[in-house]
Amino acid sequence: MLTASGPLWKKWRSIFNPGFSVQHLVGQVPMMVDCCQKFIRVLDQRASSDCVFRMEEEATKITIDIIGKAICDHDFRSFEPDATFITWMRGVLSWSIDHQSINPFHRYSLLRPPVLKYYRWRLSTYVGKVLDDRFGSRKPAIADAKRSKSGVDLALEVYKKEYSNISGVDTASMSAEFRKAAVDNLLILLFAGHDTTSSTLCYCYKLLNDNPSTLEAARRELDTVFGVNVSAADQLRKSPYLVNKLDYLLAVIKEVLRLWSPGSTARLGRKDFFVREPGTGELLPTEGTNVWIPSFVMGRSRKIWGEDVDEFKPERFLPENIASVPVDAWRPFEKGPRNCIGQELSLIELKTVLALTLREFDIRSAFDELASLSNDGSLWTKDSSFQKGPQEVFGDPMYQVLLAAGKPREGMPARVKRRKAF
Repeated sequence: MLTASGPLWKKWRSIFNPGFSVQHLVGQVPMMVDCCQKFIRVLDQRASSDCVFRMEEEATKITIDIIGKAICDHDFRSFEPDATFITWMRGVLSWSIDHQSINPFHRYSLLRPPVLKYYRWRLSTYVGKVLDDRFGSRKPAIADAKRSKSGVDLALEVYKKEYSNISGVDTASMSAEFRKAAVDNLLILLFAGHDTTSSTLCYCYKLLNDNPSTLEAARRELDTVFGVNVSAADQLRKSPYLVNKLDYLLAVIKEVLRLWSPGSTARLGRKDFFVREPGTGELLPTEGTNVWIPSFVMGRSRKIWGEDVDEFKPERFLPENIASVPVDAWRPFEKGPRNCIGQELSLIELKTVLALTLREFDIRSAFDELASLSNDGSLWTKDSSFQKGPQEVFGDPMYQVLLAAGKPREGMPARVKRRKAF
């Protein structure tokens, strides 16, 4: 779905579209609540031990577990010490080319191709086994129309429908061609779906802590929707639709994504497609080019957003103010038919995790204590270039570093304190 075009892209997009509909995803909220209990236990442990930790690493685990259940109906056990999938996925990141580095030994390492090939093989093998196991039990899953289907189930339904009437094709086993395409697409969904969401979760905690009045407003909304001193987890399990009532929390997430969009996209230029230069009105040809839409730059454009562009103001995205937001200016998930298929999953997931943690914990960045993490063996200690050059952007030490997506520098060193328990 990422690189294909034409009928092939349309086929696979249509296969997975039902699994990313709002109605389907709201039904997945109780599952998200259950997954989040592991994350809450980790935050409790960090609070009890009063230690500095990298929030991005813990946020990555919860987002992988949630999208893994939503897409594969599989528990990736990311919080377990022997969680191999997340280890291999982080391995891909640590061995990917850093295009910002000027060190030729880092950019052109002879070890990189075989190591990356190994990690990708392990990831493909893992997801392939999940697919095979699901295929083996597909009959009851497909027969039960009331069952909430995962992305794997939807793909296998299409396979059964498409190939059952083709002469010579035995649907008791999966064709190698279909299996490879399904595995590749599932890996894309797992990788892209967790990466950007985990980074955004970190920036939500950071910006809310930096803006106490906004944090208090978000907590007041949670009290209003779920009740004072009432567990949001219990309420969301019983009434998942309550996640749609969190207008202020959604506005917070949108404002975070405006300021710290973790990704952007490009489109292939065509002979018959032109871009109008807004200053002169000149039509610029795109044939032979890639047209890049830098959502980060657009989100911080004073021409688009006005003089308060650098201020953290979620109120601009509230329903009563949304008309003042410039048309098509907010595009962290891009626009059009090839927009991000997982945008609703990401937004609902973020609202759910924040609803379960904002009232329970105080979370702040701790860059002043970064030195205490220098030997923690994390992804961030394996490349010394992270500690070189400017250590602040826009006056903030938590600027984005490109590791597949825009991640918070140094994985957001953080401290957490328990506020209350429900």
